[in-house]
Amino acid sequence: DSIVKAQTTGNIVDTAKVVDKIHLFFPPTQPIVRESDISDMDEESVASFIKVAVDEVFKSKVKEMANLGRSSNYITLVTMDNAWSDHLQSMENLKESVILRQYQGLDPVKEYASEAFKLFKGLEDTMRNNAVYSLWQSFVAAQQPATTAA
Repeated sequence: DSIVKAQTTGNIVDTAKVVDKIHLFFPPTQPIVRESDISDMDEESVASFIKVAVDEVFKSKVKEMANLGRSSNYITLVTMDNAWSDHLQSMENLKESVILRQYQGLDPVKEYASEAFKLFKGLEDTMRNNAVYSLWQSFVAAQQPATTAA
């Protein structure tokens, strides 16, 4: 949804950019998702088509990869840990910057609460996007032949 929305202006979907982004974030969909498939669709139809294609590829990868459950759990935990560490640093920076807003005549407690909520929503989005991206990249890496150091 977010990829399609970001590439939509008014009612016009830039299908070339959508396909490029889908192939960037979900490389295994390259043989399935082509610009010609979505060129005459509206935003909602493009999003539905992409969802179905990604789901189908994911289901086929699940069948191919025996340790997918363990790998996806590990990827999710590492992603959450990294995002949480970044979030804690952002909260510390926020704490320091909110104090200065008192000199602007603003209530620092209200400002902190408002900004902290925005940061937390961003944390959720970051965790979700990074986990999905990393999982799909692991599919690509799993398909690459192992190379040995010479």
